Amino acid sequence: MSVEKFTNSFWKLQIIGWLIYFVLMFLTFITQNTDETWVEVFFIKVQRSLTGFTLTSLLWILYKRIVNRYSIGKTVSIAFAASIIFGIIWTAIETLYFWLTLLDYTITRSLPYKPRAALIYAVTIMAWSAIYFGVEYWRQLQTEKENALKAKVLAEKAQLEMLRYQVNPHFLFNAMNSIRASIDEDKLRAKQMVTQLSEFLRHSLLNGETKEVPLRDELEAIRNYLAIEKIRFEDDLEIEFDIGEDAMDFKIPGFLLNPLVENSIKHGFQTSPKPLKIRIKANLNGKKLMLEVANTGHLNDRVDNNGTKIGLKNVRKRLEKLFPNSSSFELRTDKELVTAKVIIEK
Repeated sequence: MSVEKFTNSFWKLQIIGWLIYFVLMFLTFITQNTDETWVEVFFIKVQRSLTGFTLTSLLWILYKRIVNRYSIGKTVSIAFAASIIFGIIWTAIETLYFWLTLLDYTITRSLPYKPRAALIYAVTIMAWSAIYFGVEYWRQLQTEKENALKAKVLAEKAQLEMLRYQVNPHFLFNAMNSIRASIDEDKLRAKQMVTQLSEFLRHSLLNGETKEVPLRDELEAIRNYLAIEKIRFEDDLEIEFDIGEDAMDFKIPGFLLNPLVENSIKHGFQTSPKPLKIRIKANLNGKKLMLEVANTGHLNDRVDNNGTKIGLKNVRKRLEKLFPNSSSFELRTDKELVTAKVIIEK
């Protein structure tokens, strides 16, 4: 809560609190048998409430300066002493009011009652002080919690962005290698690959600030990437898409599929007979999106020590951050087929 908002809240609570005090005091005294008329009691309670309002407003100025400046013990001591002093001042102001407004009022006759009145007002101010410090410390605790939560969100956002940008340069590195390998062999083919890469980069820039993108946009980026690889490997690479139409608008983290496809190509060519077959499958099962990237071949033990393994680790980390209790990632092998499976539930 900002200082301005808290100040506005203080004055609202201050006014409401003292209005309640006035009503309670007025209702208490009109039920008693006294010589004063209702009008006299009304103005006495108005004066008493306005005095309390004014004195505690002055105390607020003092308390703002000491609330975090001293230890709790010293703060309590200051508040206690201030309550006693302001209780005496409150009594003096009320005595002056009675002397000016009541014709039969004499100060000497009322003196025996003043210590009791001062004690009552001091206790009232102590209660007000306790409420003030209680609300103030609660507000500070809430502010600390909000700041801690904001810091956590910013840290997680920064980590997610870091993981995401680890994926993009990795893909770019592979794509540029593919283009470089094709330049000397076929300039037209290299030109086509550059066009596909530029389309991919355009997609990356358009979605650079977006945490999640529709699956159809992610698949467009995948098709651009695979178009480059298909030009390079020609008949040695076969690609199959099996995408449910109802899954196309499901939003997933941007560039989630890229490392899975990169991994299937890189390590698939190391373990699969030619042609390498890659199948990308997506379907919606209720609220669950089922994503699969499968390739012929088998798991390569050397993958664990390979630098490109970071892509798969990042997939797992991003899913854990964005969908901590509603996602899973699995990499498994079945005979001559390796499948990376992602499940996201919303």
